Amino acid sequence: MSTVIKGAAKQLVTPSKQKLFQLEQLQCQVFRTTFNPTKMKTGAKILTAPLKGQTLSKYYGPSDFPSIAKVARSLSTPGFRVINEPEAYRMERVEDLKRRGKGSPKKIREAASKKKKK
Repeated sequence: MSTVIKGAAKQLVTPSKQKLFQLEQLQCQVFRTTFNPTKMKTGAKILTAPLKGQTLSKYYGPSDFPSIAKVARSLSTPGFRVINEPEAYRMERVEDLKRRGKGSPKKIREAASKKKKK
């Protein structure tokens, strides 16, 4: 007798698949979400998110912001020369390495023609 009561209680508690399906459809209508019964990934989360382009461009500033080299070129005159110290130091080191034979190798112009065929 107790098994019959348990089975009847189980039927009352567990709704049918059709009722759950209808409930899900109704929830999507009420909350204005996409109804996706197959549960496949649609990318809706990414597509509905606000765009981040304006925020990033405001953070990083304009892309045409002058570099040190541009400012130095615009300010340099025959009597006045602006020196970019980090760049001057780098160029000095490169020349020193080349003089000692420790610099980077020269680039090969026609690498494809000189490759060995296997």
